[in-house]
Parts: sequence; C-alpha cells; structure tokens
Amino acid sequence: MNNTKVFLRDEKVFQKIIQASDLNSEDVVIEIGSGDGRLTKHIAPYVKKVYAIELDTNLFDSARTLLEDNKNIEFINGDALDLEFPDDANKIISNLPYAISSPITEKIIYFLNNKKDGLAVLMYQLEFGERMLAFPGIRDYSMISVFTQYTCNIKLVSMVSKNAFRPRPAVESILLKVTPKKISINEDFLEFARLLFQHKKKNLYSALIASRGKLNLKSKDDLRQKLLEFKYKEKLKKKVFYLEISELEDIYDEMLRIEICKKK
Repeated sequence: MNNTKVFLRDEKVFQKIIQASDLNSEDVVIEIGSGDGRLTKHIAPYVKKVYAIELDTNLFDSARTLLEDNKNIEFINGDALDLEFPDDANKIISNLPYAISSPITEKIIYFLNNKKDGLAVLMYQLEFGERMLAFPGIRDYSMISVFTQYTCNIKLVSMVSKNAFRPRPAVESILLKVTPKKISINEDFLEFARLLFQHKKKNLYSALIASRGKLNLKSKDDLRQKLLEFKYKEKLKKKVFYLEISELEDIYDEMLRIEICKKK
C-alpha cells in the first residue's frame, strides 16, 4: 500500500466495530489513527472517555472541530508508536495505519495485557491479519502468528472490502477482535521462537544449528552432544513452521534443561 490516506466510509463496518468492542459506560477507549473523527463520533456515545490519537495535524484539527461539543473526547496530536498510552484506558479501537501494523500491535498487546476487560478491535490489511490467524503448516504461519496467539485470543469479526474506503485502496482489509490472555509473557521464550522462525522452513535441528551463535553453544559438536539428552528427538526433523505454540514451549523448556538456552 502506498502512503495515500484512505478513510473508512461504510456505516455497516462502523457498526460492526462498535458491536465487536462490547462498549459500556465505564470504558475508556484509545482510538489510534482517529482521522477526521468519523469513527470517533460512533464510539463516544457509548463510553466514559475516548482518547483520539491522530498524527496528521490537518485531520486532527478537522476532527476537533467536528466533535467539539463532545466533552468525553480528548484529542491527541502525535504518533501512537511514540506516545505513552493513557493508563486509564482499557480498550483500543483502530483502523490501523497498515505500515506500522507489527510494532503497534505489539505495543497494544503489552499495554492491554493486564487491563481489566482489556480488548482491542483492529482493522488490518488482509495479508497481515491472515498471518495473525494462521495455524501451523501453512505459509502464513510466522512469528507474528506465534506472538499474537501466544499472548491473545484472536477472533475474526469481518472481512472488509476495499469498497468500504475512500479513496478505494489497492488491498482488502480484515477486522479482528484481539483479547489478551493476561498471562505472564515469557520474553526468553519469545526470543527463542524468533530465532527459530528466522529459519522457519528448516527443520528444528537445522534451525538450531543456524542459530547456534545466539544460543548457549560453542559449536555444532556441542549441540549434537547436548541433544543426546533431548527428550523430543522426533521433533528435530519437523520443520519450524509446523510446530504448534505448545510444542515450541515444550521445546524451549527442554532447551533450558539441557542448557542449550539460558534464562536472561
């Protein structure tokens, strides 16, 4: 997608976003990329407060003028990636800027992970959303699949046609409901998974060899020696992108036990 700004115009999609968000009068919502305020005005009547974040100064001014009578909207002119999210928020709604989908999704998940009733309803470029939903063994299964499914429950709300936007973009979109599991996120496990998924088409054994410089290994021989104690030897021939998250967690725990990995 190029840098041309596109705006959601379909009233049916606005309503799907509102319904999926399960809004109530106690909710404090962050809207990322609030644009000219068209979605903001749909959110505001249902909630205690909306923080409307918009980077573009002209759109920020337009929305503030359009919605100046709404006293429960606080307009913030800035970059959502750089800003500290208001701590009292518990929900996030966004027609995400597609160019920042990966880093902003990660930021959203970490922010909402310990929030009561925390959830996000997010619009993505179809290709990115399909990667979030992907299961082991298909091409789209990637580290973003592992990260989002490890930390969240992800539900497809709706496919969104390019005809719902003006000007009409080149790509289709997808609307997802993302609900953090409120787990203690194991950063060491995620780092191990990232190493493996840099070689996702290799089998586990080959991926470990390729990653040995960042593991607790001196050489290939050191790896082979330590793997003699590995209790999931049948998985060594399995390609990385066929490994389910539960398998990756079991493998990581074994790697700690036989000292191929170390906790940081």
